[in-house]
Amino acid sequence: MRIRKRMGKNQRIAYLDIARGLAVLLVIFYHVPLYIQTCCSEAAPLLAPHIQAGTYILPFFMPVFFVISGYFTKTDKPYWQFLWGDIKHLLLTCLGLMFINVLIQDICLQSTGALRWFFTSLFSIHFLDIILGSWFVTAIFVARQLYYWVEKVALKISVSKKNWQFWAIVFVAVVGLAICGILVEPYAPHNNQWFYCQGLVFVIFIAIGRLLREYPINKWTLLGIGALYVVLMFTARVKGISTLEYGMINSSFTLAHWPFYMLLAITGSSLLIALAQMIQHCAPLEFFGRHSLMFYVPQGGIILVTATWLVRYAIPNTPQKVIVYILVIWAAALIGLSLLSWAQDGCKQLWGNVTKTLSGAKE
Repeated sequence: MRIRKRMGKNQRIAYLDIARGLAVLLVIFYHVPLYIQTCCSEAAPLLAPHIQAGTYILPFFMPVFFVISGYFTKTDKPYWQFLWGDIKHLLLTCLGLMFINVLIQDICLQSTGALRWFFTSLFSIHFLDIILGSWFVTAIFVARQLYYWVEKVALKISVSKKNWQFWAIVFVAVVGLAICGILVEPYAPHNNQWFYCQGLVFVIFIAIGRLLREYPINKWTLLGIGALYVVLMFTARVKGISTLEYGMINSSFTLAHWPFYMLLAITGSSLLIALAQMIQHCAPLEFFGRHSLMFYVPQGGIILVTATWLVRYAIPNTPQKVIVYILVIWAAALIGLSLLSWAQDGCKQLWGNVTKTLSGAKE
């Protein structure tokens, strides 16, 4: 398997950027019908098939981000350095992007309520509500912290780091999952299961990413594993199992759900990564993947604004209009988020030039 790498300040692996880029496209595409329904409840019956179709990709388009995060996770530093790195790159970045998200809605929808809520929460004891508003960023942050300590425990009980570390990590995570599921689950607040239950499932996703780094698997093997996803989805449909039950923050997620959910998530992620390896090079997808947080967090504001504007002019009251609305809003979101990402790159480059100039002046 040929892996193309980009060298720079941070080493990048092209096919993993492409995999993230594909996942970003699927995430936005899945969310668009939901936002149209929010803006126009009359269109709900016509949107139902599109929302239902989204359940075919629901089990894996977010787990793949955890797998890829695991590929780059390094635990060879003191925990406080690891923690501070995640706070900077995940929580603080998310805070800035949430502000952009709120600002987009505030300016375009001419409503000051969201912006007032943002600043009121920011300077109060409820400031974490802003960060927790983006469940994915919080989930990956929590999962990475759990993984750090699960790996440390696993290293203590594994006989050989190379041969047994992965299975020791899985063992520790599964034991923790079982204990939390049995002791804590009956008393859990609504919709909070992923903090302790799915959080440990995400630890296994991260461990799988580390395993792929240690033992690279060629694209045909990944594609074979990914083919099982189609079989599992077909089986689920035949047996009448809704994959919505296995959603990332679904409040009905329990200890009994996770084995099938894990199979769906792992095989679906394998399929996506295999497709990315087959593509090998696609500049737009690599761009989306490099800016996956920028595309994920502010997407809600851009989709909501575009859907609201379109609904003001015409209600999507025919199947044809619904398809057009989905494609137009999807394209608008990608264009808007791309512009924000280019602006972000420009600001970084400008700041780098300023820093370099100031350093040169001091010397």
